[in-house]
Amino acid sequence: MATFTIASCAGDDLAAVAAACPTSSTAGVPASMTDARKTESCCAKREQQNEAGNCGPICFSHPALPDDLLRNVVSRLTVKDAARTAALSSRWNGLWTSTPLILEDRYLLAQPPSGDRSALPAAVSRVLASHPGPFRWVSLSRSFMVNQQEALANWLRLFADKGVETLVLVNRPWPLGVALPESILRCSSLRRLYLGVWLFPDTSRPTAPPRGPGVFPRLQELGICHTMMRERDIEYLLACSPELKIFALILSYGFPERVPITSNSLCCLLLWFTIVDEVDIVAAPLLQRLILFWLHRGGTTRVKIGYAPKLTVLGYLDTANHVLQIGNTTIKAGVTNVIPNAVVPSVKVLALNVDFRVADEVKTLLTFLRCFPQVETLHIKVSHNDDESEDEEQDYKDTAGNLTSTFWEEVGPIECVESRVKKVVIDQFSMGDNEIEFLMLCKLRAKVMHKVVLVLPVELSPNALTENIWKLLPLGAANCASGSCEFALHTRPRFTCDYRGASDLSLSDPFPEGIVLNC
Repeated sequence: MATFTIASCAGDDLAAVAAACPTSSTAGVPASMTDARKTESCCAKREQQNEAGNCGPICFSHPALPDDLLRNVVSRLTVKDAARTAALSSRWNGLWTSTPLILEDRYLLAQPPSGDRSALPAAVSRVLASHPGPFRWVSLSRSFMVNQQEALANWLRLFADKGVETLVLVNRPWPLGVALPESILRCSSLRRLYLGVWLFPDTSRPTAPPRGPGVFPRLQELGICHTMMRERDIEYLLACSPELKIFALILSYGFPERVPITSNSLCCLLLWFTIVDEVDIVAAPLLQRLILFWLHRGGTTRVKIGYAPKLTVLGYLDTANHVLQIGNTTIKAGVTNVIPNAVVPSVKVLALNVDFRVADEVKTLLTFLRCFPQVETLHIKVSHNDDESEDEEQDYKDTAGNLTSTFWEEVGPIECVESRVKKVVIDQFSMGDNEIEFLMLCKLRAKVMHKVVLVLPVELSPNALTENIWKLLPLGAANCASGSCEFALHTRPRFTCDYRGASDLSLSDPFPEGIVLNC
């Protein structure tokens, strides 16, 4: 028996790529900027009361309040207001300079002088020079760095000298031709580093710090956004970061062409809106998650999985443009008997991108599934390659070419489907014949499957949505191999995925299925 539930999701979860760079609210700082504004407002009201001689019985300068509590208050303020607390009373004097610095340049100038691109970098320089450190959190994403090489070099020197822990450094806006000074490699105190829109320094030069764990001994999270670098620079960064847990390449367009991964500490690798020729997991004994989100359709990317015994989450593998290689074996479409050394038994959550209208992609889908025999949660995103850039409110017709009328009846055993898969999510389900046939295959064979989530395009008109629901009723009435299976219908926009969720290792399944709002 199968039961249906229907829900809808409004809005688009796809954040701007800039949102991939962390904000202070996610940096482990004492409070969010919302809290900072509340505290700032409280301090402002207290100042007004003091000026009017109406200070109430509870005063921030009360001697019973410990300095640590006052520093906590200071740490919740924007940098301008934190520095101004020195004027509140003698008790506050010196608290800001003894509190680890939290600086976001977007709060420095409310409205920079028109046409003056040097005003914000100059303000940043003053703050960095006036605070003795340490620097807990520095986010510089609003500064125009063209012709600011001297200031940039001075910032990096101060970051190294004053122990910056989290650094977001973005050259805004373009061009890409601004070189990031080599001194970034001397900030050994870093725990989180996000770089955006730079020419990465050549790590092969004799002036670069020698490759080794002393370069970034504490670095745990690294994001490289739209930055031109070489394969050898990635190898250098991984070799120099013995504690690295998360590594992300974001908006990387062919530089580097190949992403080789050798790391004894890496747990999560993300390639986000990125064009590369090859992703090669050479040796990553702790790697749990490989996320390939929107690795350009239209080109070919080889995905090589070598030694990754703890890899549990993988996707989205693309049946059109990804060539999967496991060990020394290249996986080819149509293979029904996968050799033992060409499987990855550790993967529990698998996500695939498939155009069900293309026969070769359907065959590749079935072959990929045979390579991951222990998958328990299966995500499939239905793609339509010929209209992915168009608005879609139409009834898709199946054009799956050369599959024979008995193709689905003749599909051989697929271990994960028959004995492991508990949940199937099909995103952008469009009612194509092969989509329904695959769903029926799962339903008739999956002995432990208890839930199917069908995410329909939110662009569908109400009439089309109703029609599709009626089409699914006979499927729900069919017998389930598991005895009982719940079918849930959601709607959600296309191209949605959440960078922070994808990199959050506390989530067992980072792939979206639609946020259920009101039915």
